[in-house]
Amino acid sequence: MPAGGPFPFPVYPRAVRRLLGSIDPLRIALGLLAVGAASSCSGAIGTAGPYDVVLVTIDTTRADHLSLYGYHRPTSPAIDALAAQGAVCLDAWSQAPNTCPSITSALTSRRAPITLVRGNPEHLDAGVPTIGRVAGEAGWRTGAFVSSALLWKKETSLHPGFDVYDDTMTDPCWGHENAQRVARKTIDAALAWRAQDDGRPSFTWIHLYDPHGPYSAPEPTPDLDASEPLLPPSVDLATWRGAKRIPKYLRVPGLVTPADFADAYDREIRYADDQLGRLFDTLDLSRTVVAIHADHGEALGEDAYWFRHGNLLHDPALRIPMVIVGPGVPAGRRVASRVRNLDLAPTVAALAGLPPIPDAEGRDLSSLLADPDEEPAPVAFVAEGRRREIVKDDTGIDVRWKLRYVDSAGIDVLWWPAVDERRVAAGTPRDVVTAMDSMWRWLKAPKADDGPDAVDPDTEAALRGLGYTAPSETTTPTPR
Repeated sequence: MPAGGPFPFPVYPRAVRRLLGSIDPLRIALGLLAVGAASSCSGAIGTAGPYDVVLVTIDTTRADHLSLYGYHRPTSPAIDALAAQGAVCLDAWSQAPNTCPSITSALTSRRAPITLVRGNPEHLDAGVPTIGRVAGEAGWRTGAFVSSALLWKKETSLHPGFDVYDDTMTDPCWGHENAQRVARKTIDAALAWRAQDDGRPSFTWIHLYDPHGPYSAPEPTPDLDASEPLLPPSVDLATWRGAKRIPKYLRVPGLVTPADFADAYDREIRYADDQLGRLFDTLDLSRTVVAIHADHGEALGEDAYWFRHGNLLHDPALRIPMVIVGPGVPAGRRVASRVRNLDLAPTVAALAGLPPIPDAEGRDLSSLLADPDEEPAPVAFVAEGRRREIVKDDTGIDVRWKLRYVDSAGIDVLWWPAVDERRVAAGTPRDVVTAMDSMWRWLKAPKADDGPDAVDPDTEAALRGLGYTAPSETTTPTPR
């Protein structure tokens, strides 16, 4: 084995690492930390499926800005109404504060070091199945409808197993004429496909991009005015230095103050919710499993990080909404236990009557959802940030790569390699420190195969339109 650290495959070239995908460096390094919790999964509840599946991913949506999580503005009435008929996960976490790594982990139930999808966009290896592919191979009718050029099939390889992978972008962003698609058009396409019922159970994945910056809802939204502050109470307004300090893609005419931006962000969420309401009105919940989650959140000024995500592994970027509704899930369920986006695919598969997700690292939560007395085994949570996907801005934040670990008892460890600093909570067990320090040193070490996947010129242009610089550009990295 080549030298370079305690992990058995990351030091190999990327192609060889794909052949060794069954070897898990984090599982070896973390050992007793129970990161891969598949062995302690709750058992699947009985199901009379197969049932239809509707999986909804809403981009850049923090849980505490949805009204069903207690937010004081009516940003999510359609999701609220649906959630009342099933389970709301109160403590859900994403594996990454970036679109492609997070969504890939949710669809495969594998962490980024295993999928090797660690940037935007990167290809998923053909040998790693998504839940969509599992559904397709099981005979389900399968359709995916995505809303960002980050998820083009030519750049992500998430499409195998889908009969239809609709990645047609129709709307401009920062000068690129087809970098995204607004929610109304994505929902229209999904509804048209779902109407072509051929008698087989269906699996539908819908990704909406709207809450992602720039905050500019394409249609008027209901009045969301409220007397209470829109920004989180922890935000220090003294750190605001004006709109010129935020990325150019977020600068929208008429948005001047932090409250302006936060209000516009809420209106983007409400627009996406209104469009989802059209979808929800067509569903028969007696024969459909519906799961709603976000890929990651958004900072609204916390840690002096204004209207951004992807650079910091803090709660605003990693805490996400997660709602699961359908047969076997009692109405009004509120789940306080920590869950992860890794748990989404195994749980949906169990509830719908799909075959298990191969080599899933997440847990099947179906028994937990059904039984309020269920006490799941403790689970650790690891999130990884990465040093690619450059966004040009003037924030001065330049965190190249970082790792965060939170255990079931609340021990919270953050490694911040860019400034060569470890931040370790008091009382952290020695085995945690040793394992995480090893992973930190591996992440920090340069590797010959660590460059981003090649993208074609149109993708490079679309990335610029979405606010990303092209992977080939050589500016100082400020990941998003």
